Amino acid sequence: MAPSTVASPTGGRTTFGSVVYACQFLYGGWFLFHGLNYWLEFYLDRSIQPGPGLVPELAESGVMALVKALEVTIGLALLLDLFAALAVVAAWPITLMIAFVTASHGRPFGMGVAAVIIGLNAVMSFGYLHRYRPMLAGSAGPPGGSTAAQGSRMVPARHGLAALVGIAAAIGITYLTVYLRR
Repeated sequence: MAPSTVASPTGGRTTFGSVVYACQFLYGGWFLFHGLNYWLEFYLDRSIQPGPGLVPELAESGVMALVKALEVTIGLALLLDLFAALAVVAAWPITLMIAFVTASHGRPFGMGVAAVIIGLNAVMSFGYLHRYRPMLAGSAGPPGGSTAAQGSRMVPARHGLAALVGIAAAIGITYLTVYLRR
């Protein structure tokens, strides 16, 4: 059940569901505010100034604009409670990068921010764990959602051959691209 449908025996929302919602709306607001700040500049973000470092390089390369667009999208999804389980998963790579960058300076404030944002994302993830359980199955069955063959796996010999072909193709494409870049 989504946090909105997690009910207590008395018919109200559970305390944990309320905590998940609190994290969801705080994190959604955080992502929306910081994502929009990239373009609207509510405050000066010194981490995105020209110079050496990961964040300035991401900004100069244009990747930061994509990250900030994702932040706005994820923030809106969390605030509107639309596709929230997907938004929580999509937030993880950005959360971990923010945590890495803020904690890498070794200052208590940055390490605190890193702990808080990882904690918020973790609480939201546990809140939507019921949505992720099917993805955590050891064998998801064949692609395409066929319920007739659900749980069936590839024939072991065919599976092994397919895995070897996949590895060989990845290696071949990598060497081809290295050769073509010369």
